[in-house]
Amino acid sequence: MKDLVQAADFRPDINALRAFAVLAVVAYHYGMPGAQGGFAGVDVFFVISGFLIGSHILAAHQRGHFSFAGFFRARLRRIFPALAVMCAACLLWGWWFVLPYDYLKSTRHVMAALFFLSNLAFTGEQGYFDLAAHAKPLLHTWSLSVEGQFYAVLPVLMALVWRWARQHLRLVLGLLWLASLLWALWAGQTHPADAFYGLLTRAWEFLSGCLLGAWRPVWKHPRWCSPASALALLLLLGSFAGLSPAMNWPGPWTLLPVGAAVLWMAAGDAPVTARIWRSWPLQRLGDVSYSFYLWHWPVLVFARQYVQSPSGDLTRGMLLELVALSLVLAVLSWRWVEQPTRLRTGWWTARRLLGGVLTVWLLVLLFGVLVIKTRGVPQRLPDYVQRASAAVFFNTPRDECFRRGDSTKDAPEPFCHFGAGSSAHPQLLLWGDSHANQYLSALTDAALALGQGGLIATQSGCRATLPGQVTGLPESIAQTCAGFNDEVNTLLVQTPSIHTVVLGRLWSSDASFNRTVALVQQLARHGKRVLLIGPLPEPGMDVPQNWSVQQLKAGHAIDKLTIPLSSQANALAIRTRLRVELADQVCRGQVVLLDPIGSLCDDKVCRLAQGGEANFRDVSHLSQQASLQFTQPIQVALSALNSARVATCSTLP
Repeated sequence: MKDLVQAADFRPDINALRAFAVLAVVAYHYGMPGAQGGFAGVDVFFVISGFLIGSHILAAHQRGHFSFAGFFRARLRRIFPALAVMCAACLLWGWWFVLPYDYLKSTRHVMAALFFLSNLAFTGEQGYFDLAAHAKPLLHTWSLSVEGQFYAVLPVLMALVWRWARQHLRLVLGLLWLASLLWALWAGQTHPADAFYGLLTRAWEFLSGCLLGAWRPVWKHPRWCSPASALALLLLLGSFAGLSPAMNWPGPWTLLPVGAAVLWMAAGDAPVTARIWRSWPLQRLGDVSYSFYLWHWPVLVFARQYVQSPSGDLTRGMLLELVALSLVLAVLSWRWVEQPTRLRTGWWTARRLLGGVLTVWLLVLLFGVLVIKTRGVPQRLPDYVQRASAAVFFNTPRDECFRRGDSTKDAPEPFCHFGAGSSAHPQLLLWGDSHANQYLSALTDAALALGQGGLIATQSGCRATLPGQVTGLPESIAQTCAGFNDEVNTLLVQTPSIHTVVLGRLWSSDASFNRTVALVQQLARHGKRVLLIGPLPEPGMDVPQNWSVQQLKAGHAIDKLTIPLSSQANALAIRTRLRVELADQVCRGQVVLLDPIGSLCDDKVCRLAQGGEANFRDVSHLSQQASLQFTQPIQVALSALNSARVATCSTLP
C-alpha cells in the first residue's frame, strides 16, 4: 500500500467544483431558470467531502500517526462555528418576527442542527421537495448532519480496515459502496422521504470520493485529463438543468451528478479547463461556498415570510437582491468566523474551541427547554399578534389517527373511531387528506348530537379515489396513497353498517376533479350517501404569518383580513362544476354538497380573519375556531342524508 494516497493539498479544480455546486443549489432554491436539478449540488458536495476526508485519513494512516482527536477537532473547526452563528441569527430574527408555533419548530431544528441530527429531525416531517418544507429556515442543514454522521463513522471504519485488511482496502470500500448504492435504490422506491435524508442511502456518494482517493495513483494519466474534464463539466451542467424533483432521490439518476463529480476530480487541473477553474470569481466563490450555502436558505425563507409583494410572492428583482445579500453574509462569515476559527494558532486554541462548542451546546439546550415549555415564548410578541398565532395550534379529537405521508400513524388500530357508539358498527366514514381531517372536530360534535359514530380514514396529501385508480401524486408518495385508498375501499365493502361517507380534499388543483366525481357517483350507485365538502377560499398566503407581519408593521391590531371574492375564480369554478356534475345525485338525496365558500365569503370579499381571530392556520387549512363553525351545517347535512331527501337541489349552507 506504499504511496497509496498523498495528503490532499489545495486543488483549484475542486474549489471550482464547490463553486459550481453551491451555485446550482442556490439557483434551484431561488427558482432560477435552467436549475430545476440544482438540488444535486448537495450530492456533489458529498463526493468532494468523501474524497478530501478519505484521502486525509488514508494519508495519515500511511504515515502512521492518525489522531481521532485531531481529526474531529479539524472537522469541528471547519463546520461548527459558522453553523452556530447562522443558527443564532435565525433564533434572533425569529424572536422578533416569527410566530410561536414556527419558532418552536425552528428552535427544535436549531438544536438538531447543532448536534448534527437534522436529517433525523426532518425524517417523518414533510419531504424535502414538499411545499410545506420550504418554510423551514434550517431545512438545508440536513446535509451537514449527514456529513457530520459520516465523519463520525469513516475514521473508525478506516482504522479497522487499515489494521485488519490493509491489502484489501479498495475491495472493502467497493463492497460498502455497492451495498449502500443498492440500499439507496431500494429505499428510494419504497421509502422515498426517509431515503432522501438517510446516512446509509447517502454513504455511497461519500464512498465514491473515498474510492477515487484510494485509486488515484492507478488511474491518473495526463492524455485523457482534458477530455474527461470537459465531459465532466457537460454532465454536471446537464444534471443541474435536466434532473427533476419528481425523480426518486437518491435513485438511478443520482449516479449522473455523482459520476460527473468523480470524473471532474479524477481529471484534475486539466489544461483545457484550467483557465476556467482558476478564474478569480470561481475561486473566490469556492472559498465562501460553505457560508454561502449556510446563509442563502434562511435569507430566502425569512424574506418570504416578511416581504409582501403585490403579486403575493417575491419578484425576480427581489430574489436577485436576496442572492446578493446572502453572498455578502457569506463573505462576512468566511472572513470573520470561518477563517479565524480554522487557524490552529491564535486565540482559537484546541481547548478554547472545545470549550466554545460545549458552551453552545449547553446554551442551546437550555434555550430549547424554555421555548418548548412556553410553546414558542408567545410573550415576546404583542397581544394582538399572539391572537393571530394561536390559530396555528390545531388539535382534532384524534390527532394520533391522522396518517402521515408514508401512511404511518401513532394510533394502533387500522381506522380510529369518532362520535357515539363503537367501532364495531360505524355509520359514518371520514375519508380524504388533511383538508378532510380539518373537519373532524365539527364532524365529531355533529355526529354526537345525532347519536352516530364513524371511522377516520385520513392521510396527508392523499385524496380519496376508487380502487386501483391513479392518484396523480408525485411518484414519491403515489404508491402509499394508492395502497391507503385500496384499504379504505375494502373497508367500505366489508362494513355494510357505514351508510354515509364524508369526503373532503384540497381542491386548489382540478387535475383530480374527475376522479373525485367518479368516486362520489360510484358510492351513490352502491347505496352509500355522500357528504362532499367543497372548496375553501384560496388565501394565497400563510394567513397567520401574513396577518401578524401586517400588524407588526402597522404597530397596532388589525381586526380583519380579507381578499376580494373576484380573486377566487378557481374555487368558484370548481364549486360550479361540482353542482353541475353531481346534480342528479343531489336531487335524489344521495349527495349533499357542503359549501365553505358560502360560509366564509359574501358577495364582495372572503374573510381570512375576522374579530381578531384567524380563519386559516396556514396557506390553505382552517383554524380550529373556523372549523368548528361548520358543526351546525354538517349536522344539518347528515340529518338530510339520514332522511334520504333534501329540500332542493341547491347546495346547503
